[in-house]
Amino acid sequence: MLSAEINELITRTGPGTGAGRVMRNYWQPAALVDELQGPRPVRPVTLLGEDLVAFKNRDGSYGLVGKHCPHRGADLCYGRLEDGGLRCPFHG
Repeated sequence: MLSAEINELITRTGPGTGAGRVMRNYWQPAALVDELQGPRPVRPVTLLGEDLVAFKNRDGSYGLVGKHCPHRGADLCYGRLEDGGLRCPFHG
């Protein structure tokens, strides 16, 4: 049986954790292609304890960014699909 400390070490995958650092070295599934169809292909996802936004550009490529704008903290799920990325809904 695992001790509480070892269990914590191998099961926590958030930013800055041991298992999180290991898991970030490998590809992780974030969303299904079918989830990014339609007129507004933007979806919030949580991956390894981080809140992210998956989106599909007009050219058909996919992107994954942090959910909150680094300047004002606005939710990028409401951003505009422009110039190959998401533009902040708060301050552009």
